[in-house]
Amino acid sequence: MPQNTMSLKLIKCTACGGPIDPPGNESSIRCPYCGNSFIIPENLRKTEDKSSSNSSSTMFGIDINSMMGYSAQWSQVVQLAQEGKKEEAVQKYLSFSSISEADARRTVEGLSNSQVYDVGAYSASIANAYAPMVKSYTDTAKTITFWSFGFGCLITAVITIVTLLIVGGSLWAAFQSF
Repeated sequence: MPQNTMSLKLIKCTACGGPIDPPGNESSIRCPYCGNSFIIPENLRKTEDKSSSNSSSTMFGIDINSMMGYSAQWSQVVQLAQEGKKEEAVQKYLSFSSISEADARRTVEGLSNSQVYDVGAYSASIANAYAPMVKSYTDTAKTITFWSFGFGCLITAVITIVTLLIVGGSLWAAFQSF
């Protein structure tokens, strides 16, 4: 039987450690708990539908190919930082951006402290943990439904018999008077 799994990705704030769910496809976000701003790793951003992609290499005067190259390099910086290769990540970041070395180090440090939580593996175990209780409630609901239906039929039968006796008795008395 296929299992439905849910994957939830959260980023931990580099300053206060609060969990942050990145909205949209933004490259940076402000922590709602402490106000710290930091860059969201590309692999954690929500992707947009690619069905409306343009085959041209420029769009609105922006060179798409260079943006894709920047994106690939940025992804390598994030990966290196999260693997603990901070010096390599800083050097890679400096190679394609005009950011200062201090800012690059601070960004890489923040990226290395970010954590991804994937609760997909836990959703199946949670469902399995509640399965006996859900089965018990289902069995109880079936039993209540069975007895409610039976009791309703019994009451209907009694009322029908009483009605037939009363009406039948009245009709018998009416026919006896003829």
